[in-house]
Amino acid sequence: MGRTIRFYDDADLLSSHGLHLAPAPVEKLGPVDFSGKEPEHHYAVFANSVIPWQGGWRLYYSDRGAYPGRDYHLAIAESADGLHWDRVRVGEDGYIHPGGLALEERLVQQQAVPLPDGRVRIYFWWHGHDRGRARYVAAESDNGLDFEIVNLDDPCVFHPSDFNVGQSGFAAGLTAPVVRADFEAERTVPWLEAKRRRSNDATFVYYNERLRMFEMYSVWLAPNDPQSHHYTPHDNAPQIIRVMHRRTSDDGLLWSDPELIIIPDEDDPLDIQFYHMSVHELDDWRVGMLGHYRCWAQTMDLELCFSRDGRHWNRPLRGGFIPRGGIDEIDYYSIYPTNRLLESGDDWLMLYDGGNWKHNRELPEGVDTRRTVIMAARVPKRRLAGLQTTAGLRGTLEVKCIPGAAEITVDAAVRGQLRAELRDIFGRPLQGYHLDEALPVQGDSTGHTIRWQGDRTSEPYRYDALILRLEAFDATIYGVNV
Repeated sequence: MGRTIRFYDDADLLSSHGLHLAPAPVEKLGPVDFSGKEPEHHYAVFANSVIPWQGGWRLYYSDRGAYPGRDYHLAIAESADGLHWDRVRVGEDGYIHPGGLALEERLVQQQAVPLPDGRVRIYFWWHGHDRGRARYVAAESDNGLDFEIVNLDDPCVFHPSDFNVGQSGFAAGLTAPVVRADFEAERTVPWLEAKRRRSNDATFVYYNERLRMFEMYSVWLAPNDPQSHHYTPHDNAPQIIRVMHRRTSDDGLLWSDPELIIIPDEDDPLDIQFYHMSVHELDDWRVGMLGHYRCWAQTMDLELCFSRDGRHWNRPLRGGFIPRGGIDEIDYYSIYPTNRLLESGDDWLMLYDGGNWKHNRELPEGVDTRRTVIMAARVPKRRLAGLQTTAGLRGTLEVKCIPGAAEITVDAAVRGQLRAELRDIFGRPLQGYHLDEALPVQGDSTGHTIRWQGDRTSEPYRYDALILRLEAFDATIYGVNV
């Protein structure tokens, strides 16, 4: 048995000196292979979803058509490895058209969620702004291809532009409805209930099998006046600040009240906003891929954050974990994620939209053509964050534990040396397990076994309350298996 201690928060740490948090070692793989792609079409995976499918993956994504028309369509592709994708054509024109809406409707950012009964549900934003509609609705399918809308007039959440809420663009901080007169008679949801459901696009939805409930992570809009010091006049919506909220649901249709989960704090720059958050479950953790939006520069990065319950989030790595490219590269200015990490042997794959243009759609200096493409990056499993020794110093780390495994092992890249000591809960070294009796650990392994003289392991102290002290020089420690 046993468990792995990670350093996504400090709940298991007693002390740490001479160590700093290091981001995951990321390998960028460039654009993915998309066979059957229509010439000049722009494929997007931001706020779209990948689900396991027949031993591989199925991607529900947006085909925006050729620029500058940007006609939105819901599309499907499948892959065995996450890097090579084949288009799956649906119906007469090859796209998903949920029953209950006209073919020409603008539908974006579909989230596919496998349901416990074997069906597939997709959520998407319906942007019918010319008719006062902007809402997040659900459609269901027995085969994952042919969908029927289930809540068009009673949606999961409303965009502020929906006539039930405001029809005022990016309305925030509303205390009364400001519905346009030509839509007043069409209101389908009482004002306060519509306000309760207010959100913004860039929404991610999941079914949590462990908790047997649905979770939604989406954007909440707060007012941003010019005197706030957070105001960015050249943003596409300078009057609002985007922060993150969460909702839960038993059926995925009727959702709880919004709960704020991530807002800027004293360690954030004044121009920071949080544009989205996709969430991947990993053991006892939720790993969040947070939209780290620097409004003044108009750059979009992907920040890793961590939670044990989905409500309280730790942000130890503030910035992009996938490095954006140089001026000649496609992902020069923005990285937008799908809904999850994909398993790929000993690694995770991350699919993302890379773009070389600013969020307000202007081109950076030195860029003359807007480019966006689906790209991928690879990161080692279990190594999303680690504690790295400071150059020239020895780092020490103490963790509290009750070992359940037969041997304590360490996931670490040790370029220099690592040694360990076992102590009781009062900090006294155990006889035969002193630091100077430890056998030095070297090399890069996810499972270095900790041993002492005589080839002793921690096995005699299995299920005892202990303090494990590690001392390292020139090393990065990613986890301790106890």
